[in-house]
Amino acid sequence: MRIVFYSTNSNVFDDETFKINVMPQNADAFKKFCAAHPEHDFFCVTQKPGMFLPELKNDNQICYLPKDTDTDTFSEQIISLKPDIAIAMTFWIEPYDWLPVSDALVAEILEEHGVRTICHSVQTGLICFDKLRTHNELKRLGFAVSPAVFCDHDLYFCAGSNKEVIRNVYKESVLAQIKKLRLPLIIKDTTGLSSYGMTVVHTYGEVAGYLNSKRNNSNRLIEEFITGRQFGLEIYGVPGSYTVLPPFEFSVNQYGITSPKQSVKFGPCELPAVLRDMMLKLAEDLGLCGVAQVDLILDENGDWHIIEVNPRLSGMSFTYACACGLSVFEMVYRACVEKKTLPQPASFVMSLKLPLMTENQMKEILEIDGVSLLNQTNDLAAKQEREKGFCECIICSTEKSVLQNAIIKFEKLFPGDAIILQANKMIK
Repeated sequence: MRIVFYSTNSNVFDDETFKINVMPQNADAFKKFCAAHPEHDFFCVTQKPGMFLPELKNDNQICYLPKDTDTDTFSEQIISLKPDIAIAMTFWIEPYDWLPVSDALVAEILEEHGVRTICHSVQTGLICFDKLRTHNELKRLGFAVSPAVFCDHDLYFCAGSNKEVIRNVYKESVLAQIKKLRLPLIIKDTTGLSSYGMTVVHTYGEVAGYLNSKRNNSNRLIEEFITGRQFGLEIYGVPGSYTVLPPFEFSVNQYGITSPKQSVKFGPCELPAVLRDMMLKLAEDLGLCGVAQVDLILDENGDWHIIEVNPRLSGMSFTYACACGLSVFEMVYRACVEKKTLPQPASFVMSLKLPLMTENQMKEILEIDGVSLLNQTNDLAAKQEREKGFCECIICSTEKSVLQNAIIKFEKLFPGDAIILQANKMIK
């Protein structure tokens, strides 16, 4: 068969100022994957940065289309390769996490031309993109959701310059509904990427102050904050054939939120039957097709709560691939094309964000026992040091001591680094 891995990007990406460096390279992983399946011809079609796909090289298997390529032209490029199957390898990029919808639009065109696609539907992408729609859909499907109030930005501020309005009734109703929620509360941008922009507040006055301020510049969802341990997992497969991988626990910041740029992931943890069944129901109900990542909270009563569903590859994908001893390509191919159950991850796995480093330093880190992969993102245009980026380091082993020894070495290389200290606490 002829199989195309593809991913689109609708947002601005400047590879002159934003550098991504994966070691070992995605190109090496793709080459090995192709060699393991000589019965097929594989191709990749993407746009910069092409996360998870082979780095830009002169190769007739790899095609990077210009940033202004529209959906029809992108689809035509894939169709010209005469594929039997096209597999979405959707990634994410700021400010909007809507690339699952973009890839789904391509899939619709491909399906019209007789190409089998492995990609979430447009509807699924839209449901998961908008946190309000996610909240309402989870509730409709029977999953427990935290009580919440939606705040429409335009209506909340509609009386500002309208001389015909004496008082804003919509604004009053929002604040009145919020006072019925139990503190603390978490305020979310309904279309923001991951947990960026989330705020935890502990008084109703803080909520009103936030909503009345310039920080409130788009629609917001205000939810009761669920106290508990935070986890994440990925689901691979197609309707009728899913693999739910065991969860990883996430570290949290001082506000009790997982920070995408400063988190530590440790696991794999036990996958209880109740959680597995819950995830299988979620996958079937949403009609997931490909890869999806789910953020979870295990509350103080031992109940699991779905916080967010990301129908794409995620910040956990490299971790799971390393833990299972496979490439991301192999993970997707086995689960979605061959419809096979993925192997269980290694016994002890950790992903932590090390400080930015040179390529030579990365090579040295990669020599440390247990270190499987490094993924560095460096925003040269960032104005603040903490916004520049990090080097994700994934360590895998059958022995916990291997992870502990690696962290000891990191402590010597990066003394006082807060993330390494956090990793040390989690592994103990």
